[in-house]
Amino acid sequence: MIRKIIPGAALLALASCAQSVQIEVSNPTQHAREAQTVEIAWTELRGVKPETAVVTDAEGKQIPSQVIYAGHEKPQALIFQTDAEAGQTLRFTVAEGEREAYPSKAYGRQVPERYDDYAWENDKVAYRLYGPALETSPEKLITPGIDVWVKSTDRLVIDERYARGHYHHDYGDGMDCYKVGVTLGSGASLPFAGGKFWMMGHNYAAQRTLDNGPIRTTVELTYAPFDVDGKQVSLVKTISLDAGSRFSRMENRYTGAAELPIAAGVVRHDVKAFAQGEGWFALREAASDSADPASDGDIYLAIVLPGAEILPDTLGHALAVKTAADGQPLVYYAGSGWSKGGVDGMDHWTATTAEAAAALQTPLEVRIVR
Repeated sequence: MIRKIIPGAALLALASCAQSVQIEVSNPTQHAREAQTVEIAWTELRGVKPETAVVTDAEGKQIPSQVIYAGHEKPQALIFQTDAEAGQTLRFTVAEGEREAYPSKAYGRQVPERYDDYAWENDKVAYRLYGPALETSPEKLITPGIDVWVKSTDRLVIDERYARGHYHHDYGDGMDCYKVGVTLGSGASLPFAGGKFWMMGHNYAAQRTLDNGPIRTTVELTYAPFDVDGKQVSLVKTISLDAGSRFSRMENRYTGAAELPIAAGVVRHDVKAFAQGEGWFALREAASDSADPASDGDIYLAIVLPGAEILPDTLGHALAVKTAADGQPLVYYAGSGWSKGGVDGMDHWTATTAEAAAALQTPLEVRIVR
């Protein structure tokens, strides 16, 4: 989930014709880290071409990597993932070579066959939010909310479920048993001024997939201006999800007001347990869109927003509230899990969320050494 970006200025002089770069990755904490994403600015990879960039570990074994374009024509970064034991330092090489066929573990797309949903997933979790066609559908639903599709498989399932059409039934790999309605659902945000939510007048207006696997999927969503306490405010939301993580990175840029308090949160259904820490909260609740919640298991939800005020029960939601400046990114992480899909109780989920928050505060240390 956590990224460490090497700054654009080179840390040492590399010849312009260099064909390889040595990367050192260290875990400065006393806790093991799993599936951590290492991100290297492309400007540091001198002489390496995007179509032939290969990452190898200290034993010379090629590991999956992805060139990140972030919606641009030219590469912006290279990412790969690693586990790191407490205090461990690892070394990797980026060089030109023949890239292996890496199985994709992160994927997203617009779903025009289902009212312009936008859905994204990785090997742990799946989500969707709602598009313009839904506004004029029989449902006539306008909502910022994010839906959880619980999973009990590492496979990518979005396309299968939409093609099948019956995603409210568990065929052995999970289902949609989460109710959204006109709420934040599982991790959306809204301006929160004067003690109320200021709701958008429309679902997203435009979508653009910026990157799409094998490690990271990213989408940019643009919303039409809407009223916030007498001001016309616009939103550009960039959502990314990395393989192995239960948390989507949410970058929200609100423009049109000098400062806005923003609430990122989850709607409360039948909440069974709640925990919070500095800049995060986690909860457990029964499956909310289910005819048999006892059979369909419990859903776990969380928000990590460093520096936020945590409001456990406000306007039917659990919220993390923080002020955002005009046009500046507000970044938080929204996560989920399932009792039948790898989350072993509230203690496990609380620890998972706390570890995600701690990793943001103390990421892996990355440097170019040669």
